[in-house]
Amino acid sequence: MPISGDIYKRIGQAAAGAVSVVTAYERSGNEVVGLTVSSFVTLSFEPPLVMFAIQHNANSYPSIVASRVFGVSLLCAQQVEVARRFATKKPDKTRNMTFERGTSLPVPLISGSLAQIECLTSQIFISGDHAIVVGLVEAARTHHGEPLLYFARKFGSFAPLAGDAGD
Repeated sequence: MPISGDIYKRIGQAAAGAVSVVTAYERSGNEVVGLTVSSFVTLSFEPPLVMFAIQHNANSYPSIVASRVFGVSLLCAQQVEVARRFATKKPDKTRNMTFERGTSLPVPLISGSLAQIECLTSQIFISGDHAIVVGLVEAARTHHGEPLLYFARKFGSFAPLAGDAGD
């Protein structure tokens, strides 16, 4: 018998994750759609693959899974408002925002993020109430800064432990 929803929520709260915004152009090609995720992970070095999970009832779900390309912006600690904006189901979450355009693929990217990743959709797996989207990385840029993290339903930043040399 599966665990209860309350226990499952507590498991999610115990898992810290980096905060990213996944973006694409809606099916008409005019509007940007996107969502905040803490499920973004690197999957494979050869070939370079990444993945994230998107809930079926997310407003951006139809456009993201129909798109053959998507962008991922790993947010820095100063971008908590961007994370909050894309975490809502509001239809106007991109209003008054400007986006950088990918250098290799036509994807919108968040300016000032720690990393900007341009992906071709490689595979989509349906699992429970989510789709797992796998992307082949075609281009990426990284910048210096501190990551925005999500833990116990709160945003925060990283603090290294005393004595950690960071090898």
